[in-house]
Amino acid sequence: MFKSFVNKFFVIYAVLTLIIFIILTTTLTNIIESFFINNQKKNLINVGQTISDEYISAYYNQSKMSAVNFEYQIDIISSHIGSRIWILSGDGVVLIDSIKGIDSFAKTKIENPSINKALNGEIVTLKGDFYDLSSTPLITVIVPIKINNKTKGLIVMHSPYPAIKKTANYFFNLTIICLLFSLCFSIMLTYIFSRRVTKTFQQMNKTAKSIANGNFENRIIINSHDEIGELATNLNFMAAELGKLEEMRRSFIANISHDFRSPLTSIKGFVQAILDGTIPKENQDKYLKIVLDESDRLTNLTNEILLLTKLENNGVLLNYSEFDIHLVIREVLIKFEQKINDKKIHITLLMDEKQIMVYADKDKIERVIYNIIDNAVKFCNKGDRITIETTKIKDKINISIKDTGPGINKEDIKYIFNRFHKSDKSRGEDKKGTGLGLSIVKEIITSHNETINVNSQENKGTEFVFTLAMVNKKN
Repeated sequence: MFKSFVNKFFVIYAVLTLIIFIILTTTLTNIIESFFINNQKKNLINVGQTISDEYISAYYNQSKMSAVNFEYQIDIISSHIGSRIWILSGDGVVLIDSIKGIDSFAKTKIENPSINKALNGEIVTLKGDFYDLSSTPLITVIVPIKINNKTKGLIVMHSPYPAIKKTANYFFNLTIICLLFSLCFSIMLTYIFSRRVTKTFQQMNKTAKSIANGNFENRIIINSHDEIGELATNLNFMAAELGKLEEMRRSFIANISHDFRSPLTSIKGFVQAILDGTIPKENQDKYLKIVLDESDRLTNLTNEILLLTKLENNGVLLNYSEFDIHLVIREVLIKFEQKINDKKIHITLLMDEKQIMVYADKDKIERVIYNIIDNAVKFCNKGDRITIETTKIKDKINISIKDTGPGINKEDIKYIFNRFHKSDKSRGEDKKGTGLGLSIVKEIITSHNETINVNSQENKGTEFVFTLAMVNKKN
């Protein structure tokens, strides 16, 4: 049970809720009890002050109220408030006790610190048995009877604590019932939520295991829009992207297998033909030249794969130097002269200055330009145009290589720099390659801490734009 994160969460939540409930219950008990005790003390003080006025009226102002009537009134008040009432003289002798009979304290002198304190004119409140007066706790309030700031007597009221406790318990029990209902409702909602989260986590775990096993088709059913829902969405997206990557990897394996098999087949066939005499000696040089070209092709393929691997692992050190970027562009174009002429491609160079010096690895940047132009020449149709433009922007130079070829669809644009991606699946005579060229371009530009972007529209053409640092930035 406790191996599950959600179960742990639920148990911890329930335990913490119970602890908080116990603390809250204890606190509420004290608060409610203190409230009713303090409220009873205030009520007794008010009653005491009323009795004080009546006492003064009966005994000192010669009112019509007789001592008998006053005592009768005390008995009624005592019964009404549920408290025992004493009327004490100025020297602490009980003149009136609302309790009659053998338990009465009438004519008894009360001597204790609280009585003495009250005789000094202070209102005294106590909680306890009032010096062994009762076997049950009492709330005692002593109110002085004052005339001209002199204490003429005391009113002592004893309210049984169990009666107050009973009232406090009623409100306490009502509060506890509400808290228990809230607690049960909260735990129930938490349990439902935890089960829902568990289900989502189980789906995530299942999907993650499927991905680890190479199955990228499973998807998580998303029913929420919170952080968990966002995580599930990201896992679904990751599975989809890994699926596309796996498809490109398989395509790459198929393409590279084809690119290796074709020259190997040619080499093996021509060498076998030369060895068994099928090709006459006067033609052997011609076919050996083909074997050499195919060997070079294999070498180039292998070097591209090794270079890309080193670039991705930061294994190639850049050899920075200052060079003229315009000169490099012209040198690369010369290498494509025959292919450009064969396709009757129009070349346009837009260069504001004859020379612009940049600070970069010349060989790597030459490969970048070569790969992009090679791509443009491959996919351009006869009569298309390739435009190469350089533009200075502050301390950078933008190099744009734009063609009017078939363009790239929106879906392929996202993966154009992926090492396994080939946007054109055809294997035409002039479209040979592994799809590594643009991956190498991206890694070289990134290793220079520069940027490269591609803009393309189908049937309108494609433009690659990358930046380089000009020399004055370094000087």
